[in-house]
Amino acid sequence: MTIFRDSGPYSARNSSKGALIAEAGRVIEGLRSGLSLDEVRARALDGDLFSQRARATRKRIWALLHYRYLSRPDWVLSALQSAYGGGAHNQEFVSLLYLHYGLRDRLTYDFVTETLWDRWGNQQRSVVREDVLSLLDQASETQPQIQRWTESTHLRLAGSILTALRDFGVLEGRQKKTLIQPTLPLPTAEHLLRILTAEGLRGSEVLRDFSWRLFFCEENDVAHVLSQLAQERRIHFERVGSTVVLDTPDEWSVVQ
Repeated sequence: MTIFRDSGPYSARNSSKGALIAEAGRVIEGLRSGLSLDEVRARALDGDLFSQRARATRKRIWALLHYRYLSRPDWVLSALQSAYGGGAHNQEFVSLLYLHYGLRDRLTYDFVTETLWDRWGNQQRSVVREDVLSLLDQASETQPQIQRWTESTHLRLAGSILTALRDFGVLEGRQKKTLIQPTLPLPTAEHLLRILTAEGLRGSEVLRDFSWRLFFCEENDVAHVLSQLAQERRIHFERVGSTVVLDTPDEWSVVQ
């Protein structure tokens, strides 16, 4: 795997603290204003950017945001800064945050692209905490670290993931959560395509990649999105039967 995604065992830390959309927005806003990453970090830890009272909490939030977004290639940070121009809660910015949140936490990724994907395909829209707990129970057979987590850790982790998915627009409702299809703006689709290209996927491999399931996109949905990008001359894409021709800019093949 590449630096874009978490391919290790499930962690109780990567998806903690929820979506952190507002905090991510303040960090990106600081970078857009011309501050260096070190300067933004200092302001975040000192409490100028984050409202949390405890420094230890602010430090943990910074570590999570750095892991999810700030340790990515320069073009990722540029895309986040560009998307933030519409505000912290505009669809493009939130969808980019969600994309990297999902890719950088294997537990969330598997939960969405397997559990919720199956639920979506079967037209079952209700989602409860036990759905996450069930996935953890199944995974504990091959990931012994899960068995060492306390029950409260399991419950807290499940709640954090569901709350984050609600904030990202994958679920709606506070007490009873319902599955909805998250928005996939065209720039975010292009962003995901660039990630897959950097990971070495080509042609039909791109259409079949599970990452599109984060937005509940089937293969035909992906083909439609790629056709839109081709119409805007961002890429070259043709699909005739099982034959797929997909050409992307040369610089997309470089990870850094």
